[in-house]
Amino acid sequence: MAKNKHLTLNNRYDIEKYLNNGFNFTEIGRLLNKSDRTISCEVKTRKVRIKKKNAYHNAQNYICPILTKPPYVCNACDSKHGCKKTRYEYYGKDAETNYRNVLVNSRIGIDMDCDEFHRLNHIIVEDIAKGHSFAMIIHNHKNEIKCSEQTLYNYQSKGYLDTANIDLPRQVRYKKRKKKDDNEPVIRSTMHRKGRTYKDYLIYKEEYFIKNKIDFDTVQMDTVEGKKGESVLLTLLWEQSNFIIAFKMEEKTMECVTKVFANLKIALGLELFYEMFPVILTDNGSEFSDPKSIENNDKNVPKTRIFYCDPRASQQKAKIEVTHEYIRRYIPKGESFDKFNQEQITLMINHINSTPREIFEWVPPYDVLSIFAPIEFFDELELERISEWNIILKPELLDTKKEGTTENSTQ
Repeated sequence: MAKNKHLTLNNRYDIEKYLNNGFNFTEIGRLLNKSDRTISCEVKTRKVRIKKKNAYHNAQNYICPILTKPPYVCNACDSKHGCKKTRYEYYGKDAETNYRNVLVNSRIGIDMDCDEFHRLNHIIVEDIAKGHSFAMIIHNHKNEIKCSEQTLYNYQSKGYLDTANIDLPRQVRYKKRKKKDDNEPVIRSTMHRKGRTYKDYLIYKEEYFIKNKIDFDTVQMDTVEGKKGESVLLTLLWEQSNFIIAFKMEEKTMECVTKVFANLKIALGLELFYEMFPVILTDNGSEFSDPKSIENNDKNVPKTRIFYCDPRASQQKAKIEVTHEYIRRYIPKGESFDKFNQEQITLMINHINSTPREIFEWVPPYDVLSIFAPIEFFDELELERISEWNIILKPELLDTKKEGTTENSTQ
């Protein structure tokens, strides 16, 4: 016999059919693999009152003997069509509708007392002010919050919490992208892509694995723009850990990208640089059109390999595209990067890399990369681990460093 299982619509249709044929509750229960008490409660609870035209006045006072004992309904009564008394019948469709309404109404409201909800609301408001998501809040307060992420979103949509949708990073939708009106396509040289296409990348990755029996950690590279024609960020992300670093550049040019990498090689040393940047995957922006200046290391150090995604195929480096959403929490699209210095950018990156990720079972990217990367890498680039309780994913974080100079960029 099935235990703790709700009746389905098909079960209710079967009950109606069996009642019409004069089956008793025990027989129906045996056919449906349910207890006779379950069938009895179902029929008594969800039977429908039927009153025909020309019924006797106060006909409800005339109790038909059939209704005082099982099956409590008139489904199998031979004289029901000529009966003018109020009668009851069981219909599977109406019973299912009643069941669904009861189920929905039972889940309306908040399943906790007033004090518990006030504590929950206080935690939510406090952490949302830091830019934390519901998933992250539940992880950080797993001993205090007993409800699911979806329950919090339901509370939010119904207005129970003292927060608004605009406060939640993933609830606010992006504006539709504007299409370019340029009639003449921009013609760029593609000579630098020879031997560096995405297909070449996949072949190189397979050959490297066959030869070395291990895989390398690809570094995805991109730029993030603020206002057109002003300073930009050069971003680099390690695929296996989602760890990202960013450097402010005064212009979105090939020369500025080359300068950033020259300074990285000086800061890290060529051997550590190659260890951290064995392969770089980027898009076809003109600022990345001089791969040799990045690839060439000392003759005693292997070359860094640069490969390019296919045109209009940003999904081939999707991880860095998604991680840029964290940067936009601090600096919205269209806001100038000129007012920020490298110290502020590094502070922002430290908070992003210290944010626990569900994909790593709530381990932050910093901890994942630190398993493989030497401590010198973090020290040289001033990369630090921020406590989960102190993480801020809001623009207010950068306001605390505004007294710094804006000329302190890593180039």
